[in-house]
Amino acid sequence: MDLEDLKAHITDFIDKRDWRQFQTTKDLAESASVESNELLELFIWRNGREMDEHLRSEEGNDMLENVKNETSDVLFACLAIAEHLGFSLEDAFLTKLKELDERYAVEKVKGKVVKIPSKK
Repeated sequence: MDLEDLKAHITDFIDKRDWRQFQTTKDLAESASVESNELLELFIWRNGREMDEHLRSEEGNDMLENVKNETSDVLFACLAIAEHLGFSLEDAFLTKLKELDERYAVEKVKGKVVKIPSKK
């Protein structure tokens, strides 16, 4: 299944519930932000490296399920925006990845944490 297939599922989900009437790009962007923050909230006040270890361990299964759930909510919101505006999220992502590949050329950034401003 690819992103276009997932977007078709979003379309079906939204249309079956007649929710399109309540959705604007602003509302969907707010939803994406809220869902992203719910994902982030799972990690608040916790050590990142310890959380990674925990999530990969047997004891971290419940927490991992929460991460999967919130990550899926973020993806749902992003797919809903793409569906609402009629663009291919896959194409947009690949375009962005190409831009990032040029901006963060391996020979400039390998092994470094850097922020290079966009030329746009």
